[in-house]
Amino acid sequence: MTSNGAGVDDRTVAALTEVMSVLDSVGRVRDAPGLYLVVSSSGSEYLVDMAEGRCECPDDSHRPSVTCKHRRRVAFVIGERPILEWANQDALDDQFGLHVEAEPTRAVPDGGVAQATAGKDSVPQSSNGPLTVELDDDPRTKRAKREAIDTSFLQKPGRYEVHSASDSVYEVDVLEETCSCPDDASRCKHLRRVDIEIRAGLVPRPDGRLPDV
Repeated sequence: MTSNGAGVDDRTVAALTEVMSVLDSVGRVRDAPGLYLVVSSSGSEYLVDMAEGRCECPDDSHRPSVTCKHRRRVAFVIGERPILEWANQDALDDQFGLHVEAEPTRAVPDGGVAQATAGKDSVPQSSNGPLTVELDDDPRTKRAKREAIDTSFLQKPGRYEVHSASDSVYEVDVLEETCSCPDDASRCKHLRRVDIEIRAGLVPRPDGRLPDV
């Protein structure tokens, strides 16, 4: 965080920086608009009802005058509440918005909001390169292109090692279309990034052969 974050409510800081996963399509929240599951780093799971403004956590239940960190996290993730200007991208939890098909927004100096981007660790964008974000890209594809992800060929057939900006390491199998990351989407951002780099000739093909020159 930057020094501009001084004085900001502790629950807001926690909502932006603590390790939490927000889920919108599993278990109790499957096909339930407005309901989200928030899983903390300790494994505790809380149901958040954004329509009713409620959370199952003790903080929300016992202090009705405040908004708990879980409700705040959901609001940031789904773009209902813009990420504050002082919140640097590298300070955000790496799981931020990973499991929800929504785009966070970021506050800008003139008081408005803008789509949140991957910040200073983003991959530089060219006007026509393979990592250029297109208007019709879905949120995971946008993250696959924007984020500082390092991809390398691991072994045949079609296995790759992916290093994220948070120093997490995942194994992607492009033939089985699987990834060792916790995202349960059919095609996570790591799998999409590897596919993009293969097609662009930036990494060896699944058979281990170097890209055609």
